[in-house]
Amino acid sequence: MKRFFFFAAVATLCVAACTKNEVNSEKQNPITFQTANYLTKVEGAVFPTEETFGTFAWTANTTGEYFIENKEVSYNGKEWTTATPYYWPKNQSVDFFSYYPYNANGNVPVVAKNQLNYNDVDFTANQIDFLYADKAVGYTDNADQVDDGQNAYEGVPTLFRHAGAKVKVNVILGQNEKTEAATGTVTRWDVSLKSVILSGIYTKGSCKLTLSDNPTTGMVTWVKPKDANGYNVWTPEGAINDTENALYANVQVYDLAQGEGVPVIREFYAMPQTLIAGQQKITLVVDIQTYRKMAGETDFTPALLQNDVTVSADLLIDTGDANTSVFAWEMNQAITYDITLGPAGRQITFDPAVANWDYKTYATNIDLNI
Repeated sequence: MKRFFFFAAVATLCVAACTKNEVNSEKQNPITFQTANYLTKVEGAVFPTEETFGTFAWTANTTGEYFIENKEVSYNGKEWTTATPYYWPKNQSVDFFSYYPYNANGNVPVVAKNQLNYNDVDFTANQIDFLYADKAVGYTDNADQVDDGQNAYEGVPTLFRHAGAKVKVNVILGQNEKTEAATGTVTRWDVSLKSVILSGIYTKGSCKLTLSDNPTTGMVTWVKPKDANGYNVWTPEGAINDTENALYANVQVYDLAQGEGVPVIREFYAMPQTLIAGQQKITLVVDIQTYRKMAGETDFTPALLQNDVTVSADLLIDTGDANTSVFAWEMNQAITYDITLGPAGRQITFDPAVANWDYKTYATNIDLNI
């Protein structure tokens, strides 16, 4: 039984949020965060008002100490703010960094002015969409002086990016019926998908992001780590995950319909990692029922039942096209695998031949006694 797999990777998605400060030059103003519709500024999404995030800030004249040290920012129905108010300092600009989720157990990034680190994050134990914001540099009471090259902002913009990757798997039943032109015989295959398992995946690791220069104003993107091939991935720690854990397995039975996709592994957050041939794999277990209908007949007759047929393939996909190949699960990437199952293998044909005679030579003189 020959199997066919076709893979496609979809575009990267990005979550974004915009914050702004209400400015009043007549008095000292509190630093507040008020989300705006970022879709009017850049492609992205609005940060949800029911969530909170953490923030750090430094004044321009400090090197290590914090002006705001890991305070929670929440939406109070009117604006985004900290529980303890902070006010714009006089004659000094302020740099900001924010992250999500706030104070998640064991997953708070270690933040410095020009570097941040995620240490020993276990994506198996924590299915969290870790977000880190571009650094907002050089903000004052009149923050609308800052321009990112596309938009001028009235407050401190906070654009979040995904520290992890997001993976999804769809399975599609391809051609499952064939007609023999010469005889009119029709063969059909019904397929039940019994399990989908992803294995050989790194689930724990660390990530260090840095600043490439010393900017004075604007929104500054952190420099992502790279592997030897230039992919933005984390540094794995510990052994690969080869077990059938709940995060990367689906053992539900699906009776597949031709041409219809089934999301068998819905979105999960994965540690960004380089894909290695023969390591990260997807394995499917299916039952295949074969039916046959002869020419002139109206009903199909069961012909063959194959139980627990196992097929597998690498999650590394090299199509020869950079747009559809998947060599790594990178930071801020959402990757969808569309897997097409083709239960109809090649037709059984015969190649007849006759073996040569084995010639033997015997004595030609035979004595017969009468």
